[in-house]
Amino acid sequence: MKTIAIVGAGAGLGMSIAKKFGQNGFRVALIARNEEKLNQLVIELEQLGIEAASFQADILNKEQIEMAFAAIKEKYGFIDVLEYSPTPSFDTVAQLKGTPIADGHELMIRAMNKLNKKRFITLATPALQSDDDKKNMSTILPGVLAKVLLPNGYAEMKRMEGMIKESNLDWTVVRIINPNVKYTGQTYDFSFGDNSAKLSVSRENVAKFMYSAARDNQLIRKMPIIYNK
Repeated sequence: MKTIAIVGAGAGLGMSIAKKFGQNGFRVALIARNEEKLNQLVIELEQLGIEAASFQADILNKEQIEMAFAAIKEKYGFIDVLEYSPTPSFDTVAQLKGTPIADGHELMIRAMNKLNKKRFITLATPALQSDDDKKNMSTILPGVLAKVLLPNGYAEMKRMEGMIKESNLDWTVVRIINPNVKYTGQTYDFSFGDNSAKLSVSRENVAKFMYSAARDNQLIRKMPIIYNK
């Protein structure tokens, strides 16, 4: 049985991803700072018949993250997929100082290199640009809006862009815009940035796509933009 570690797991998108992987045979290791909330998520997953465990760690604390990874390895033997899922709200991003999300990514990359882990899937917006991008609404507008309205968030994306591209991991950056659309059974599609994408997606479809990405080597070192059809 394979294992996914979800860093920054929460009740929203992180939980959607946990359920999708868990319902397809993955054990789920949840990493976050709030132990009480983590335990609640584990109980919810176990009620769905999903094997899950919580590992408390501050995502900005190198020692705690490395200890969490070591504990997961001891319990499950191997981390097949690492997914980094903090997706702060507009209001939260506006209030952030520095680049904590990018800092978290830097710690993840260092820890994965130290433990010889390779498969890394993370979330970003199209403000983080791919080498495949062409000029269209979905690749230009998010960056322009972020630069004007959320300069700190824009700085986060640009810093992440450099460190991820320079890393030697088997990464996939799943780029999303407005992942709060109510799911009513819509299907999804994606663009590598060479064609315009719609500007919204449901959490459920993000989770479905991330599960697909974890099994598709053609998406390694790619930055697809996922959207509802």
